Amino acid sequence: MQRGWRDFGFEEIALRSDTFCPLLNGIRIVQLSDLHLSKKVNLSYMQNLIKQINDSKADILLITGDILQTSAHHIEELLRCFKELQIPSYYVSGNHDIVYGIDALEKIMSKNSVICLDNKIETVVLRGRELQLVGLSDRYSFVLGVKRPIKELFCKLNPTISTILLAHQPKDVEYIEDFRIDIQLSGHTHGGQIYPFSLVVKFFQPYFSGLYRVKNTLLYVSRGVGYWGFNIRYKASSQIPLFTIN
Repeated sequence: MQRGWRDFGFEEIALRSDTFCPLLNGIRIVQLSDLHLSKKVNLSYMQNLIKQINDSKADILLITGDILQTSAHHIEELLRCFKELQIPSYYVSGNHDIVYGIDALEKIMSKNSVICLDNKIETVVLRGRELQLVGLSDRYSFVLGVKRPIKELFCKLNPTISTILLAHQPKDVEYIEDFRIDIQLSGHTHGGQIYPFSLVVKFFQPYFSGLYRVKNTLLYVSRGVGYWGFNIRYKASSQIPLFTIN
């Protein structure tokens, strides 16, 4: 059994995509998901997390939602730790971020050099090669009147560039259709967090944890870092995937 924000769970994972540009082989991607940061999280935990990300020699950090478990203003000291990252960093919102305030989150994250990708496309250059990133705001962003122009957004993708989609909820893979999205990174499920409750989560979440292939897209669902409800994990430990593309 795992309690509280003490563990990191870095996990080396090789991702082999038949459609990804071979010139990007070897790039390393850290995925953070479901941090659920609150006043309960010690500053030293965040400082150590950022240090370990920097030490991993990754090329980019991609955050797939649910950063917040309280207002961003209440944990601004924790969020300032992201300023120490030595690699480009991007995030999309999760359902909890919507509840606790995505506007304040975006303002603070922007000040600390982490870019919001909600319903946006960004082309980055890693090791001299282009990589296309596209992000979707959470499925429940309509509650705030935020529309997700998914098809319009995906139509703007350059089909000649390898593309990674950030979407908090793995079910968003259903919108990919025939667009070129080589990899989708998601979270949300916590891998069930606590067994046997995880069996219920698995019933409602067909993409529960780990790697899936959906048509030509590789979908990876992280178990995430933090906790929702009880600060306990059982048979679903924290996870920070560190991908190497090959």
